[in-house]
Amino acid sequence: MATDWSGRKYRVLKSLGENIDMVFGVYQPTQARMNWFLHSHEVDDGGGAIVKILASIGIHMPPKQHKSVPAKPGLLGRIAALRLHLRNSAPVSYPWRTNAAAQAQAEPCFVYYLMPLEHGAAARQHARDLGVGETALFMACLDKVCRERYLADAACERVWMMPHDFRRSLGIQTQSGNWTAPVSLRLQGDSNPQQIAGQLKNLYGQGILWGSWHYTNFARWLTDGMIRRAYDKLRHRAWFGVYANMSEWHAPEADAHKLAGGWIISAPPVSAVCPITAGSFTWEGRTGFTLQLHPSLKADRWAAMYLMTQWIDAIYRASGVQIERIEPQCIAMPDLQGQASRVHD
Repeated sequence: MATDWSGRKYRVLKSLGENIDMVFGVYQPTQARMNWFLHSHEVDDGGGAIVKILASIGIHMPPKQHKSVPAKPGLLGRIAALRLHLRNSAPVSYPWRTNAAAQAQAEPCFVYYLMPLEHGAAARQHARDLGVGETALFMACLDKVCRERYLADAACERVWMMPHDFRRSLGIQTQSGNWTAPVSLRLQGDSNPQQIAGQLKNLYGQGILWGSWHYTNFARWLTDGMIRRAYDKLRHRAWFGVYANMSEWHAPEADAHKLAGGWIISAPPVSAVCPITAGSFTWEGRTGFTLQLHPSLKADRWAAMYLMTQWIDAIYRASGVQIERIEPQCIAMPDLQGQASRVHD
């Protein structure tokens, strides 16, 4: 089986003072409260973490059955994929908008929104009407509101990181560990769902995931100092942000009653190389959205909640959903950390 070394870079990131915990929330309607969980990205990716978290509340997810395993590219194909990944991940000198943020006090917090079932269904139907997946729709709306808020030139080039579960390509069913290949999505000017879907399809067709996988696993050959210097060099120049869509999950029939009518939310770590972090997770048709802003953006909770409101409003407007008021929730990160549980093997 292939060996994954990508968790090592998170350990180095932690040594630089960054928080490498993924955040998960499980909303139990019977309790009318959110149960928080933290899980180190050094140990597992999002898929591995949520399987363990669900098991801790009595929902046991079976390993995914791969109907087919894509053919692995040969040596030349992998080299070409690696070159493509490197070109697509080239750093950008972002024209960060600093005037409005300069006077604000950074307030680490976690913002989330639990989208009603019928509204999520309308958004996914709109995506189907456009001929794209929900990821492209959510990403286009997120990119619009973030570039307008945080870039002095909203039309400039920007790079988003989009993690991709690589287990199927590797032909493995293991549920633990880090098995993601992040794709760099480069956008410029206005972006729409069709353009994003087309670019991703083209990149996948060229095998960029294999290039990303090999690059990520170069960590085995690098010293901690080399990784640390690379992160220092790329602060606020690598990715504009990261958007992780965990897609739709369903409980096994035997456990379906244990979280009926509930939501699950998830978020990758936020860092200076990915200062805007957003996520979405759909559990039994109910989608939850998350947003974090790195302290270096000098954003308080109101700025984060406003950005989440704008993101959801953009999705609703595109999907034809009418709602009087969008009310995201916010919890201070110290409070979340104090309430959260950790799940181990």
